[in-house]
Amino acid sequence: VHGVGLAALLAGKLPELEGKKVVTTLCGGNIDVTVLGRVIERGLAADDRLVRFMVSVSDRPGGIAKLTATVARVGASIKDIFHERAWLESDVSSVQVKCVVETRDRDHAEQLRQALLDEGYPLLWNTELAEAKMGRRQKDKRSSVFTNAPPS
Repeated sequence: VHGVGLAALLAGKLPELEGKKVVTTLCGGNIDVTVLGRVIERGLAADDRLVRFMVSVSDRPGGIAKLTATVARVGASIKDIFHERAWLESDVSSVQVKCVVETRDRDHAEQLRQALLDEGYPLLWNTELAEAKMGRRQKDKRSSVFTNAPPS
C-alpha cells in the first residue's frame, strides 16, 4: 500500500484541500482498472456529472441531429447513445433515444434537463428512467404474453 497522498494530506502539505471532503485511494500497484473505472463512473453519476435520459424524437432525417445539437448547445458531451425503433408503444413516426451524457456538475445537468424540456422533448430523466424500467418489468412479470423485447 502506498500512502504518500494520505501522508501529504495529514502533514498539511495540501492547503488547497483544507475544509473540503477528500477521498484518497489506498492501494497497491495491482489495482483492477475495471473496478476503479466503475467506482469513478458511480461517483460521477452520484454527482450528476454523468446523467442518463430517454426521449422520443421524430424518426425523420434530422430528428436525432436536433437532439444532439441541443445537448451540444448546452455544452454537455454525449458518452453513449442508443435509439430504438421496434419495441415501442408510441407511433411509428417516433424513435426512442437513450443517452448517457457528461456534464460539469449538478447545475449543468439541470440546465441540460431544462433545455430538453424547453425543446418539447417527452423526457425521462435519471431516476424517472429507472422507475419506468422497474414498472415495465413488474408489468411484464404479470403478463402471460411472451415478449421478445430486449432488456433495456
